[in-house]
Amino acid sequence: MGQHLPMRSRLALSTAYSLLFSPVSVDELFDRLQSMQVTQVAITDRDNLYGYPVYREAAKERGISLICACLLTEKTGDLFAFVQDQGGYELLCKLISKRNLDPSFSYLPTLKETSEGLVLATASSAILTQLAGTGAKLYGAISPDSLQIITTAKKLTVPLLAVDGAFLLAESQREVHQVLRAIALHTSVGALTEHEYCQKGGILLEQREWEQSFAPWPEAMEHVQRLKPYDPFSSSLIFPTYPVTEKRSAEEELKYRVYQGAENRYGEINDAIMERIEYELGIINEKGFAPYFLVMHDIVLMSSRTCGRGSGAASIVSYSLFITNVDPIAHHLYFERFLSPSRQDPPDIDVDFAWDERDGIFAAVFERFGIDHCARVANHNRFRLRSAIRETARCYGLSDAQITKAEETLFMRGVDALIDPLWQTIVRIASALDRLPKEISMHCGGLVITPKEVTCYAPILRSADGYPLLSWEKDGTEQAGFVKIDLLGNRSLAVIRDTLQNLREEGVSIDERTWQPAEDADTINALACGNSMGVFYIESPAMRQLQKKTGQGDFAHIVIHSSIIRPAANKYINEYVQRLKGKRWEPLHPRLAYILDETYGILCYQEDVSKTAVALAGFSQADADQLRKVIAKKAAGKRLQAFRDQFFAGCHAGGVTTPVAEQIWLMMLSFDGYSFCKPHSASYAMVSFQSAYLRVHHPAHFMAAVLTNQGGYYRPQAYISEARRMGLIIAGPDINISRITYWAEGNTLIIGLMAIAELSRKAMKRIIEERKQGGRFSTLEEVPLRISLDREDLVALVASGAFDSLAPERKRSEQLRLLLTTTRANQSYGQADLFATPLPYCKKEQLPVAVHRSFSEEELHREFSSLGFLRNHHPLVLYAHLLRSVHRIKACEIDQHVERYVTLIGYQITQKQVLTKTGESMSFVSFEDETALYETVLFPILYNRLYPLLAGRWPLLVFGLVKNDEGALIIEVQNLRKLGS
Repeated sequence: MGQHLPMRSRLALSTAYSLLFSPVSVDELFDRLQSMQVTQVAITDRDNLYGYPVYREAAKERGISLICACLLTEKTGDLFAFVQDQGGYELLCKLISKRNLDPSFSYLPTLKETSEGLVLATASSAILTQLAGTGAKLYGAISPDSLQIITTAKKLTVPLLAVDGAFLLAESQREVHQVLRAIALHTSVGALTEHEYCQKGGILLEQREWEQSFAPWPEAMEHVQRLKPYDPFSSSLIFPTYPVTEKRSAEEELKYRVYQGAENRYGEINDAIMERIEYELGIINEKGFAPYFLVMHDIVLMSSRTCGRGSGAASIVSYSLFITNVDPIAHHLYFERFLSPSRQDPPDIDVDFAWDERDGIFAAVFERFGIDHCARVANHNRFRLRSAIRETARCYGLSDAQITKAEETLFMRGVDALIDPLWQTIVRIASALDRLPKEISMHCGGLVITPKEVTCYAPILRSADGYPLLSWEKDGTEQAGFVKIDLLGNRSLAVIRDTLQNLREEGVSIDERTWQPAEDADTINALACGNSMGVFYIESPAMRQLQKKTGQGDFAHIVIHSSIIRPAANKYINEYVQRLKGKRWEPLHPRLAYILDETYGILCYQEDVSKTAVALAGFSQADADQLRKVIAKKAAGKRLQAFRDQFFAGCHAGGVTTPVAEQIWLMMLSFDGYSFCKPHSASYAMVSFQSAYLRVHHPAHFMAAVLTNQGGYYRPQAYISEARRMGLIIAGPDINISRITYWAEGNTLIIGLMAIAELSRKAMKRIIEERKQGGRFSTLEEVPLRISLDREDLVALVASGAFDSLAPERKRSEQLRLLLTTTRANQSYGQADLFATPLPYCKKEQLPVAVHRSFSEEELHREFSSLGFLRNHHPLVLYAHLLRSVHRIKACEIDQHVERYVTLIGYQITQKQVLTKTGESMSFVSFEDETALYETVLFPILYNRLYPLLAGRWPLLVFGLVKNDEGALIIEVQNLRKLGS
């Protein structure tokens, strides 16, 4: 009974979150601690708490108590800070934040004044001397590698504390530490000095060795027991209060705004609408979320066009506040996926803004709520094997050319083909780096707003864009209690905005209050045929093929299709198509009939996973939602196994047979990786229908906006080809009619100056400004007299054909010679000759007369280099001399050759590499010729042999078998050959 129990607390360990210093992964460390039966640990990374949320989860899973702690670095040594209460945590957050914002900041002056809530320990005599006698809870830190503080501590009567100071698990990791330091210092391994990396020590000792190291100083080990674990993360959610008038609380203000918005949305508020509003408001107010919804309402009012998405789109409150744009009653959206009495998670509403307006929205939010109360969410960027190999090789002094050559061998033939011992070392170290955190960057849209200053809750950094930046990524942010807001950029919202603006210029106005694109028959028919290139979210080859297979283009089916077309659900898509077309089917279990009827008995949406677990296995709503999350994160460990056991036990208790439970469980697992809830898909489908309507009814204006916003699935060349197939006239680029962006008039799409690769932004602006001031250019000679452009800009403009309308008979080389030899404008830009005859001013651009002369092969090649496409031809015209001898069918004739072998010309548009069940690579490739777009598939054996041909843009001869896959044609490729080879 009186036997001495061995110490099981370990202090001052580091992981790879001591960025570019320690090579120890979190799981490695905690597995080792668990094997040593450690019961309490303090991880002290260097000047940061980046890893704290991850440590918190890892410690919880293994039953280890965690002390929040940090290593604070100073010029005179290092200082360990252990958090003991909330005040200490807030002080530590503020100190780390100040160091992040000012690298010269010293912690010591502040800690001399106050260190309440922190326990401090140092092995530096200078620091110990400064802090002794200040009232700080202070220790002299001794470790197995450093006992030097003992004399100073004894002199100052400061007690000792036993710490590890370990950042390696084994001596073999030192070479990885060495490479990390070389990467951090932008040098080579051989150039590192003894002060720039640790040549010895820093290894985590086994418990017995650790105790033996401190045996002469038992008090140092006893003092470790005085440190207590403290979790500083908030037990309540962190979101801003909302300032309201004395007459109205936040709850009353929210109710007022919701009913006001509902009247705008619905006109008349019937009993069903009122009942849904009151139900949602009851849950929102019970959970105290009214301020959150008011804040979100304020934010969406900052922009004229938004798309609220995610599970929040199931809320009639969100819909009435115009945060979201899909009626949750009309589309039967499941509110409990968003909020429910049993659901512990905070509300999560993602809002998309036009991509080029988002920075302005962030600026407005920071101004509205205060820069000290707002911060962006971080990304923790990690090493990937390929980049780790390159960086490691550079650290060993190899050139990029040497690295590229070795990479080709490595990824084609495997590591054993690299016989050089140096490369064996590089690959070994790079493999150790793979997946370790490397640097902190900014999440594209995550934001938190706090009632007190952000630094009361977390350390912050400064992003490259100057924003306050949280230390944690999405999961850590939520773990800390923050209610995260996602404000994201969406190029298709800008496409819709720009299309409508271009139409207004022509006197065409669409009243968006009454616009119902999802009810437009022509739009529905176009989507049913897969005519959706350029249409938001449903333009990918896979999605267009699915549309052709199903022949369904209505809103309900577009919602299903945008959810079911995820990689892990491939094997269920064909079954879905067949059921949709009339194949008889029975629900997997009678209790699932009411849940899955609308998706033909197949799990389609995220909430289907939760609903199924509740219906069949008796899960609570909270457990069912956790199961969904674990599957989505591909967490195939203990948590998933525990949920699997719970699911099968529940199914058995509920009378569900094991084979049926197995079948349903496998379908549930198809939601690993990314998948969507129905409200999210419905929100995106609404944007899809708006853009599809514009494509159908105003094709030139729509395609111009797609090309302007550069955010589609394809390169500009593909959209130009599609525009021609749609019967549009392509004009420009032209010195007189081109704007910086693409635009349209009637059935003509005018190429913007932005398409010209080497044309400077300054030149674009000068051309537009000169046209505004002086009108159109009448002759080629007039151009250099009116505007001064650099030689490079003139070369770029000539190559693109921008002057062809002014000199239709001149070769482009002659145009350039004239422009360069004519006396240039000698006035400063913007200054006009007071006595010059004013040039006619043309308010509206007049479309140029088409130039009909033939262009030389050299001119067309230069044009293609300049634009990435040809103004008046398909790029295959550049290979006309090679095409003459090819016997082929045209892509527009494929439907006449089903189940026959054909030869086509393939100009590659896009490709997608996928893995088979057995892990082999195969590829789906979209090609086009002068007449049509077509889809192909390369199965693994062929793909492994021919994939180098797909790396370039040279046209290919495509040999293959035409197959009809449920109404969608596809070529099963038998061989590829480079045209002309």
